[in-house]
Amino acid sequence: MFYTYNPSDKENRFSMIWMAILTVAIFWTCLEAPLSFALKIDIQEHHLWWDALFCSIFLIDVILRLKNKLNLPNIMEIESLNHLEEKTQKPYYKTLWFPIDLISSLPFDIIAFSLGLSVPGRVLSILRLFRLIRVFKLRSLIHILDFLPKAVKLSLIAGSIIVTIHWIACGWMLFNIKTQPDDITYYTTSLYWAVTTLTTVGYGDITPNSNSTRIYTMAVMLIGVGVYGVIIGQISRLMMLADKYTEARKEKMNNLHQYMRHYNIPKNLQRQVYSFYHHLLEKNITQEDSTIVSDLPQALQNELNIYTKIKLIKNVHIFKDCTIPCLKMIAEKLDQTFHSPNEYIIKKGEEGHEMFIIGHGEVEVINGEKTLAVLKQGQF
Repeated sequence: MFYTYNPSDKENRFSMIWMAILTVAIFWTCLEAPLSFALKIDIQEHHLWWDALFCSIFLIDVILRLKNKLNLPNIMEIESLNHLEEKTQKPYYKTLWFPIDLISSLPFDIIAFSLGLSVPGRVLSILRLFRLIRVFKLRSLIHILDFLPKAVKLSLIAGSIIVTIHWIACGWMLFNIKTQPDDITYYTTSLYWAVTTLTTVGYGDITPNSNSTRIYTMAVMLIGVGVYGVIIGQISRLMMLADKYTEARKEKMNNLHQYMRHYNIPKNLQRQVYSFYHHLLEKNITQEDSTIVSDLPQALQNELNIYTKIKLIKNVHIFKDCTIPCLKMIAEKLDQTFHSPNEYIIKKGEEGHEMFIIGHGEVEVINGEKTLAVLKQGQF
């Protein structure tokens, strides 16, 4: 994982949006090109329009890379970090990817029809299959997968599963003789066979009848065991990560409950403790911050600690015009304190020597029984 690259940074947003557009185009090609080849579909006018759209996206991608307009994780740099050796990345136009990308971006169907060339549809289908090599262009997404939203991760996993099943179904159509009356029934039957074989269900209602189909089926069965395990593992991992904090909260509150019962803590004190812990857990306020950076040198820890404080004070209106050096000077003077519910922070008549900035929670300003104000996060 290349952790120094953050896709949410402002300078990377355009690149991420473009990668999303490119990913859609590549996934469409992964579905359309093998299907056209397997079913021997004749090129129609609407195929030319779709071809023009996605070829335009691929050509724009080549231009953006030539002009270094895309800020993406450096695969060469990642590999050099993994092998602890220095590597210099060649310019895009000097790499093997440039001619491959350029050729795979050409709209062969449109060129053939525009020039009036009598190119067999089978040849055009083979040329379109060459675009599948662009799937490898998505490998940069693998290195930033942990930074992507969960919905995007699930979409990429679901898309990869669909493409894998689709390819296996297209392969079955190439080896198996067509017995269905129409292409739709032929494809759905092949898709059904691919799913039952990959999931190792194998109802046996569709069986291979030749040596080539038997060999292909055995290969898919072997692949299915691994693919099915990877899919289940990835989805389980995402679900576990999603529930990680929820489970941690439940465990902490359960341990607290056992503690209260063991020592017979009074009910009114229990309510205060539960209220405080619930607030901390709800706001994700824990001691994890200090644990995360505990292995860093003290100088770096101090610097990070200053910036965590700057996040708090920069939203206070009296500091809004301060420069970063000024905010750092103020942050160095801040000490973090915690106060439990119903605890008095300062009382009328006391001499104040500090300024309190509320990081989380609420503070009531009361005079006797009357509440004068309720101060919230960011106020002081």
